[in-house]
Amino acid sequence: MKNNILIHKEKIVIFFIFLFSLLINQYYGNKGIFPIDSFAHFDTGYKILLGEHPFKDYWAVSGPVIDYFQAIFFYFFGINWQSYIFHASIFNFILSLSTYLVLREFKLDLYYSFFYTIFFSILAYPSSGTPFPDHHSAFFSLLAIYCLILGIKNEKNWHWIMLPILLVFSFLSKQVPATYVIISVFLVLVIFSTLKNKYYWFKYSFLSFFLLISFILIFGKIV
Repeated sequence: MKNNILIHKEKIVIFFIFLFSLLINQYYGNKGIFPIDSFAHFDTGYKILLGEHPFKDYWAVSGPVIDYFQAIFFYFFGINWQSYIFHASIFNFILSLSTYLVLREFKLDLYYSFFYTIFFSILAYPSSGTPFPDHHSAFFSLLAIYCLILGIKNEKNWHWIMLPILLVFSFLSKQVPATYVIISVFLVLVIFSTLKNKYYWFKYSFLSFFLLISFILIFGKIV
């Protein structure tokens, strides 16, 4: 009985996190703009829909990940300002939900986890409101750190599979802070493997990294 009540509460909390993290970013994304920063990836996302690609057809000041993600959002939700902000809002939700799940994984009280997550969702993407390379890079890095922590704690293979994917996405969003995080993660893994004599993670992370890089190279060759 208690278990069912807890599961019901968890569902309500997750739904509220979903609603709040989306709406708070949509709200702040519509508060105002910085002409250079706010529109940085609106045009480039649209260019990809027209068949142009970063580096090949136009100059890109950061990694291409945001441009391609934005093109996907434009494709499904239309080429408009709300669709543009929705990209950042969805990312804000993913970050917020991941933060909540990590806190719960470490047995933090449900209500504390909820309130910390709400505070996080206010501070995360709403500070920009629109897709921005620094935010994407930092937050992909944060998700990678979550995977690293949970991978060491739970030793589940999917954490090690996701780790290099998130780090590559972070690097292809913006090289700083991604490079610092990649170096730090590598050092942590070396220490972890040496002290615990556990190297099982390597085959999953290496295979994931190899397949992702192969896909990127093939995609780059095709386009």
